[in-house]
Amino acid sequence: MTTSCTLKEFELLDGTSTQKLFIHLTPIIISVGLLGNILTICVFIMTDLKRQSVSILTIALAIVDSLVLLIPVSLLWLETLLKRELTDASPFWCRTHGFFDLAFTCCSSWLMVCIAFERFCAVWLPHHNKILFTHRKIFFLVLGILFISTILSTWFIFVVKIVIKTRAPNLTYTSTIKNSLKNTSENFLSWQPLQTSSDNHTLIHYSKCGVYDDSLYDTMGMVSVVINYFLPFIFVLLLNSTVIYRLCQRGIVELTSSITVTLTLVCLVHLLCTLPFQCWWIYYEALDQTGDCLWLKNKLTWRTITFTIRNINYMANFFLYSCSSKLFRDELKGLVFLCLLPHEKYQSYHYRRQSLYDNMQQQNVSIMRLIMRRLSRTPEYTNGGVIVNPVGAAVADESPVANL
Repeated sequence: MTTSCTLKEFELLDGTSTQKLFIHLTPIIISVGLLGNILTICVFIMTDLKRQSVSILTIALAIVDSLVLLIPVSLLWLETLLKRELTDASPFWCRTHGFFDLAFTCCSSWLMVCIAFERFCAVWLPHHNKILFTHRKIFFLVLGILFISTILSTWFIFVVKIVIKTRAPNLTYTSTIKNSLKNTSENFLSWQPLQTSSDNHTLIHYSKCGVYDDSLYDTMGMVSVVINYFLPFIFVLLLNSTVIYRLCQRGIVELTSSITVTLTLVCLVHLLCTLPFQCWWIYYEALDQTGDCLWLKNKLTWRTITFTIRNINYMANFFLYSCSSKLFRDELKGLVFLCLLPHEKYQSYHYRRQSLYDNMQQQNVSIMRLIMRRLSRTPEYTNGGVIVNPVGAAVADESPVANL
């Protein structure tokens, strides 16, 4: 994308309410999101929820969402806060800042598709769900999604590069440039702006993270948006529509305890939070015909708004689990008591739940063993309509057992 506006992003949005809101809201999203994702991982690993096969998907989703908040979101927030583009200071960040964002968001979106498909099978194919989604199969599915997402995002590394550009000095930001020159580390001295004189005018040569081919970058960016957002959006929307339809048909779903309702709500919030950002990308990339500063300011303003809404998705899952699932709240409460209150009744929480599960498993095995034992001694039927019981006593035709 080539533009004629020489101002940088922080210069275009400097002092605007959108930039101030982004600067103050983003650290809250990052810190709260990281804490919530860590608690989610602990609950699904250290409690009985780990026995659910879908727990592997929720754990992987929490890890990927945390990585999104840690790297691309934090990097953009630091650039806005420091009023300095960190991607221009190092070839490594220039080539990888977009790669991390594409890889992690792609992985997060397709994990959401897997969660929606698992709930679809649990509702429509309950007898085959345990066979289709075992812990082992889901683990390899997560590894496959991570590998494919990484491969599909490597294109960004090969289409960007550090380029040297020239601009006239901006008197408003002269002091800012001088301060940034003083504070820049020695490792990045080769990428600092240099001033030269030409035709009695002082020109500033500065490094910029650019692209090799504008059309290739726009094309691959559009393909990535389709893969990372549009296709998962369609799949999640269709699968959750069928799940909601099935739940409405049953009419007996407990909204406070059903894991299907919880995961469906998570998918719906994902749809609502990612839709504005993908609409922004498609609209502004398709209509990128002008490069004046006013048009770029509008583009960056809407990018900041939709980007913030998208980031809320990577923070909200813990609160969705807590609000919609009583089982999750109970397990979280027991886990907190186990860690914070060193009392005997809380220390025995894990072992009590474990022994309860083992007793239930042993009881199920005992019942199945009795049923198989009973079926192996099939009663004999005589021509007189008499049933011979296991002890060997005959029962008359008019008795309730014979009539049964």
